Amino acid sequence: MAMVGISALGFLLADGERRRVRWIQAMRRCLLRMNNIVRYEQPELSQLLRRIDLRATPQERELTRLLHASAQRLENCVNPQLMLLFAGESARLPGYGVLSEEDRSAFEAVLSELGRTGLPEQLRLIDGADERLRMREEILSREAARRAQMIRTLGITGGAAVFLILI
Repeated sequence: MAMVGISALGFLLADGERRRVRWIQAMRRCLLRMNNIVRYEQPELSQLLRRIDLRATPQERELTRLLHASAQRLENCVNPQLMLLFAGESARLPGYGVLSEEDRSAFEAVLSELGRTGLPEQLRLIDGADERLRMREEILSREAARRAQMIRTLGITGGAAVFLILI
């Protein structure tokens, strides 16, 4: 029983290594949706944030909730600065905290400039951020796969060691 428990703990920890990658994938899907909305509908900023409704993964649901909360605060602000509003909302979410500054920078750079420039500039900014996030996702996927394999191996080895000690 102890062997199975420790092995399962190793697999659980290994799954946690993929959280950062899942957040970056959610940000990329969000940027793709932003690109389509900005290109074809050209809504005002708060409407743009409300139109993003991603629900496929827990990270996408949380990101959607953050953007909707930011849109709500944006409508109620006298001097709205989307990046500051988003930062305030994301600070309340522990899952978003797994991302490093480098992970967040491309997505948050788009939020800081959205609605301030013309349509071609916004589309170029979104495309550039998506490319940076794509490269970051590739790097993190390789690192996470390597670490997850090591953690699973350590979990199984630890479980076997506990089994041998208990015999």
